[in-house]
Amino acid sequence: MAEHLAAGRFDIDPAAIGGEAFLDGPRTLSYFGVFCALLRLPLLPFPTLAHLDIARLSCLLALCLGAWFQLRAVLLVRAASPAGPRRDWLTVALFVCILLGGQQIQFLRTSVYQEVVDWADAFAMGFVFLALRGLLHGFGARNLTGMAVFAGLALLDRVSFGLGLYAALGLLLIRHWRAALWPVLILAAFALAVGIVNHGRWGDPAVFADFTKYAMAQDRHPDRLVRLAEYGPFNLRRIGLGLSYYFVPIPAFLLSDGARDLVDAMELPFGSFLLSDPVLLLLAIVGLRHAPAKAWLPLAGLAVPAVLMLTAISMNYRYRVEFYPLLLLAALLGFRHLAQHTARFGRKARAALLAGVLLSAAVSHAMAALYAVSPFGSAEQYVGKDGWVGTYAGRLRVGHD
Repeated sequence: MAEHLAAGRFDIDPAAIGGEAFLDGPRTLSYFGVFCALLRLPLLPFPTLAHLDIARLSCLLALCLGAWFQLRAVLLVRAASPAGPRRDWLTVALFVCILLGGQQIQFLRTSVYQEVVDWADAFAMGFVFLALRGLLHGFGARNLTGMAVFAGLALLDRVSFGLGLYAALGLLLIRHWRAALWPVLILAAFALAVGIVNHGRWGDPAVFADFTKYAMAQDRHPDRLVRLAEYGPFNLRRIGLGLSYYFVPIPAFLLSDGARDLVDAMELPFGSFLLSDPVLLLLAIVGLRHAPAKAWLPLAGLAVPAVLMLTAISMNYRYRVEFYPLLLLAALLGFRHLAQHTARFGRKARAALLAGVLLSAAVSHAMAALYAVSPFGSAEQYVGKDGWVGTYAGRLRVGHD
């Protein structure tokens, strides 16, 4: 992709994209955002480096950057809270959850799919840090400009993340319109760049992917084209399925035929935020209950990616990352609320917090192991054929999918 972009082309080598190709007459296209290709542009002048696989390093850098922003956000709330045992307990709990659990651990798998998501999440974490700083200390022009840069980079990388950050910042700029000039110009510049790419690919600057041209649907799964035409890529009728998949996972092949007809795939492994992120979820509930009015603007925007994933035609494990910006900001607001009370947590509360932290770390590592060996595509074609033990036993012994 980087080589073709450098030559002013928006197609891609068929051998590079394989089964993920989109076919437009003689052209082979990809729906992936161009940010990860732009990362590789500095390598192109060097023949020995141009085709070096840097995906593992890229994913690691993105995860480290995302973790850094999260830790800074926790310290920001800590600094703005009165000293006390509650503040200390919650600070340690969140540090452990960030470094040893949650999104930093669960998605440790190198793939073209995961790399794009990792970078989009890193930009979103930077956005959340600046949003939190604005909520605590005021939204100045510099703060809003930084948020605009993160939103633009996310849009250049993965549209669902980008739309959420654009919506969150757009709502804030309506309220802080006096400082909106540079943020609006930056948002417009990134949108223009993405529009040029979209037009070069699909002939329409507002189209990010034309799934009627998806080669896999045309060649191997023609039923997907029928489903796409009937229900669209996003449909509110799928919210119930999305909630079950992300919170109380139910394999697609155990659902009714009517429910299965709504989605192309529910991918392995099956997980639950209730088990992998209990501390964040509880703090997020507290944060949403006690969020100040001004916090609902970014919260509403950050809910966009989560709603899109709940209604998407495919539900994949890596899509869980799209929930974390909303979850983290709400949890930090919950931390802020609880830390205002300097009284010590009771014994039961401390035990519950410790148990939640340990559960998050243990489940996150277990899910990382399963994700590392899980095959891509619909779970039904694997588990329905070989069963749970047959699907995973051999893959866990070999160590890859």
